[in-house]
Amino acid sequence: MAKERMGTRARLHAVDRSLHSRIARLRKRWWQILQTALAAGVAYWVAQELIGHTTPFFAPIAVVIILSVSGGDRVKRAFELSMGCVLGVLVGDLLIAPLGAGGWQISLAVGVSLAVAGFFSPSVLVNNQVAIGSILIATIMPPGSANTGIDRTLDAVVGSVIAILVIAFLPSSPLSSARHEIAKVLGIASSVLDDVAKGLRDKDAELIDDALAAIRGTQSGIDAMLVATKTGAESSKISPFLWATRRYVRSLERIIEPVDNSIRNVRVLARRAHVLVQDGDTVSDRQIEIIDALAKYFLDLSDVYEVKTELRQSQEIPILVNKLRQLGSEASMDVIEEDGVLSAYVILAQSRSTIVDLLQVCGMSRESALAMLTPTSETPAYPPETWDKNDHDSF
Repeated sequence: MAKERMGTRARLHAVDRSLHSRIARLRKRWWQILQTALAAGVAYWVAQELIGHTTPFFAPIAVVIILSVSGGDRVKRAFELSMGCVLGVLVGDLLIAPLGAGGWQISLAVGVSLAVAGFFSPSVLVNNQVAIGSILIATIMPPGSANTGIDRTLDAVVGSVIAILVIAFLPSSPLSSARHEIAKVLGIASSVLDDVAKGLRDKDAELIDDALAAIRGTQSGIDAMLVATKTGAESSKISPFLWATRRYVRSLERIIEPVDNSIRNVRVLARRAHVLVQDGDTVSDRQIEIIDALAKYFLDLSDVYEVKTELRQSQEIPILVNKLRQLGSEASMDVIEEDGVLSAYVILAQSRSTIVDLLQVCGMSRESALAMLTPTSETPAYPPETWDKNDHDSF
């Protein structure tokens, strides 16, 4: 009975998680859904009422196809899809109308469509869309339907123009998605460092191995972060309603590289910590405290980008900079035990590199961030006294 109750609870928990993820997905997509629904209705109305087509099938179809584009270079790919929609319908109209619908006619239409598309664009997206458009003409709306000639081509043009206008002038927020992806990646790094610190403290290689698996799985999150930031930059350049956000979007673009670098450094740190524990070696308590502090600062930055306003960011980033400066001054060779092994030195080096990354995420230049570290060389390239207190771009 106990096992059955546990199994029931597990199933209910799984259902709850599934429902939660579905609701979250809807919340994330609500603006795109609203955009597409309204644009499809407008396209149909324009083609029917203003142009006078009885059943402007391809106007809303073009809208749905084009507005399904997401990610970076959205406007460019929307233009490509628009060209594909219009060319496909045009080829279908010109070939199917005089030849009729049938197997060999569809083969001819698809072949000509792909040839035309290949001439105009190298994009596979355009090629496929041209072929699909001609197939739709031959099957769903063959000769003899209400709209003939180039009416369907005009409908596709109407839908394409309206879809592009929607993308250009009514884009989704260029900030929220990028901030969310950045926060998610930083949060994962925080969790991994927490586990690494605990694994080093408890000499638990299995825990660190689990942390390694988590940090290795962050590539999709990093890719999503890059795409979201690129999309935000594109939207802020095109839409006049978002021009005021350009400065902030540029700030987000600048931190993408150090965020990516920080994840790579955390990955190397975790891998070396795993080797150290497997070898039966140890690091000093101070080294573990530095990793604990880094985990906390990653989490603080994650909160800044997830839930804080720009004003709150401008207030909290300088506080984090001061904490990281202090940590950088403490992450010196003195934290290595007398009989410290190579892995301990590697962990220290990666901790120092991660401090530099986080300072750059906070808006500091790489040179100034490096100057925050206690030198490990008698001739450091960036000695501490060269740091300019005003050299950071706080949000």
